[in-house]
Amino acid sequence: MRSSKNVVIAVITLSILLAIPSGVVAQALTSGGTYWHPTPTGLKPGDIVIGHGSLDWLIPGYWTHTGMIVGYSSSIGDWIVVESDKSGVHLSTLTEFLSRYDTVAILRVQTTDSIRLAAVNFALDQLGKPYDYWWPSKQVYGSSYYCSELVWASYKAVGGPDIDANPGWSWTYAYGVAPQEVYDDGDTYVIYYHSS
Repeated sequence: MRSSKNVVIAVITLSILLAIPSGVVAQALTSGGTYWHPTPTGLKPGDIVIGHGSLDWLIPGYWTHTGMIVGYSSSIGDWIVVESDKSGVHLSTLTEFLSRYDTVAILRVQTTDSIRLAAVNFALDQLGKPYDYWWPSKQVYGSSYYCSELVWASYKAVGGPDIDANPGWSWTYAYGVAPQEVYDDGDTYVIYYHSS
């Protein structure tokens, strides 16, 4: 029963990736950043990509941005990431995402592949929603999302672990969930790390 559910989720994810117009992802390739990182291997849909940017000094913690890997696109030869930034919830390539940050990491959530794929599908359902500028709080089912809120909500909505290291109030993060908290959470672990 469980394996057939995994197959159904994988087929849905693949269908979504194939339905993405190649121009949407190709556009992200043209807006490369400053940094180069070796290509990560052994990735899975649902892995969390996280970056440190020295210009993002308003964001508490070392890590300043996060997104979720949704799958690999053989048509463009790169992994696709769903993320939320000033332009809202959208897709970019992993190469483009990594190029924006001097230090990057990829985290894996300690859960099942079926939960990871369900989290990916939840995140993809949020495409087009605006950016949430109110980071001192978080919500699972919102009309807008900031970067780490989207990743956290995607796992929370599908019965996955709470990947907020400080789920209640804290002086540093208020009631929100910062990229640093996702990195520090006991339900995530580093599978890739590189600093330029």
